[in-house]
Amino acid sequence: MAELGFSRTMLRVCTRARHFRNVRAWLLAAALLTLGVAGCGGSGTGGALAQSSGGCGRMSSLIPGEWVEQTLDVDGVARVYVVRLPEGYNASRPYPVVYQFHGCSNSLEADNPPLENEAGADAILVRARAVDICWVLGGDSPDVAFFDALVAAIEGSLCADQARRFVSGYSRGAYLSHTLACVRADRIRAVATIAGGSAGSGCGGPVAALLVHDRDDGAVNISESEGVRDQLAERNHCALDQARQSIAPAPCEAYVGCDQGYPVVWCETSGQGHDRQDAFVVPAFWDFFTRF
Repeated sequence: MAELGFSRTMLRVCTRARHFRNVRAWLLAAALLTLGVAGCGGSGTGGALAQSSGGCGRMSSLIPGEWVEQTLDVDGVARVYVVRLPEGYNASRPYPVVYQFHGCSNSLEADNPPLENEAGADAILVRARAVDICWVLGGDSPDVAFFDALVAAIEGSLCADQARRFVSGYSRGAYLSHTLACVRADRIRAVATIAGGSAGSGCGGPVAALLVHDRDDGAVNISESEGVRDQLAERNHCALDQARQSIAPAPCEAYVGCDQGYPVVWCETSGQGHDRQDAFVVPAFWDFFTRF
């Protein structure tokens, strides 16, 4: 009976893997399955069915495959974001949504890993823009309210999967992403960040997480990410007394014993400083998100 159960599990993994964009995702899936933290099945969260938003079935004037600037009123302030519908957007198909938050840069929303290079036709991407150059942190910050308004606007007008809301950030955007994964844990399925820290306190439940940080980062010390990593590992009930296990892509490591479907993956690079590491993080982030 044990062999039968294992075979069925592997069948689900292989079936899911056929839909992945490349072999990297299959390798990550197999590694996470071995650790008992990956979920398989339908198009929703951790094997659950997709949860269609109110925008499903509504036509959109946005041009698929292009970044389109939008404005949203949040507490009397005009907030700007850009949204990219997937190529071949189907208003009847609930898509996962990735909310991206940029670093402190005059480039603003352009200072994000180009996830569209991997997501292609399989996700709605949203890049938020800070009022000034940097995001305002804290659980009651106006940027948390901005996120709430973004979710409502996107899910009310587009066909989104409410079970697969993802957040991603670089540098200061990683700080905000960690904050959101803390204070909006019940609304976020997974977070993937590079070079950020400080999630805050009083966090909600588990959130799947992948954190990348370079040990030679001179702008944000790696200890910032290590603190968030440790907090997430505790929230997700990982085995803190056991060694992490190496998974693809190198040099990533996954905690063992985490809550089913809520892995914590740590990727400590070297020699990259405070760079976004697009060549590494874009496929790593997207492959991670495809697990849910």
